[in-house]
Amino acid sequence: MFAEIASALAHGEALALLTVVRVHGSAPCVAGTRVLVRGDGRATGTLGGATTDARARADALAALASGQSALLTYHLDGEMGESVGSCGATLEIFVEPLRPEPRLLVAGSGYVAQALARLTAPLGWRVTLLDDRSEFLRAAALPEGVEVAVGEMAELLVERAPDTLTATVIVTRGHRADRDVLRAALSTGAGYIGMIGSLSKVRAIFRALLKEGATPESLARVHAPIGLDLHAQTPDEIALSIAAELLLWRRGGTGAPLKETAGILPQLREDAAAASQTPPPLPPEG
Repeated sequence: MFAEIASALAHGEALALLTVVRVHGSAPCVAGTRVLVRGDGRATGTLGGATTDARARADALAALASGQSALLTYHLDGEMGESVGSCGATLEIFVEPLRPEPRLLVAGSGYVAQALARLTAPLGWRVTLLDDRSEFLRAAALPEGVEVAVGEMAELLVERAPDTLTATVIVTRGHRADRDVLRAALSTGAGYIGMIGSLSKVRAIFRALLKEGATPESLARVHAPIGLDLHAQTPDEIALSIAAELLLWRRGGTGAPLKETAGILPQLREDAAAASQTPPPLPPEG
């Protein structure tokens, strides 16, 4: 089963693993029993009964949808034949969604692309650089595990079938290449699409795609200009601003400074104000 899990995750497939952690009564399975459920509902393993297995598949798919683990209790009805004996049984089951590392497809292999690969690969991204200039990719200083592909960037992007767990970053050498790759990215199910460029460049590319038939709704998917506002200037700084936005998308943060979201000082001021308004205790009677 663990080989099946490793193979599925390597191919970008999300799974859910159910593990029986405790058994009470005469159950048809023992503690440690595992069931692996794929996104299409196919299951490997069994809890010992069709009804229980059906519930396990449903709970696994719910965990995949929410992304949250859960500890569930299954009560098996002995009279319905779910347990070994007539008295029934109870299973405590841990349901854990297993998600593959998110993919990052970078169109371009220049200094910003290389810096972005160096930043994101250690953070768990499966990074691929796409470029039509083999000499750039050969000379690139990249972390171990970063894939490179040479060819028409738009075609290479579509061939890799970006899904909701895939981020696409467009940092090519020019307007035309950026437009071609962006057009291709919008035809995919990529969860994140970002493109580098000045305001004038982004406007020009958006106008061109609108004339071709793109809709404002589709262009609203694009993070352009890409990155968070860090006033970045160097390739490494620009890569950092892009990596920060990618992490924001991946983890679901707000992007606000933690100082502001914590609000510690305002809370202390409120506490002090409330304490100063507390009336003094009444004197003892007598």
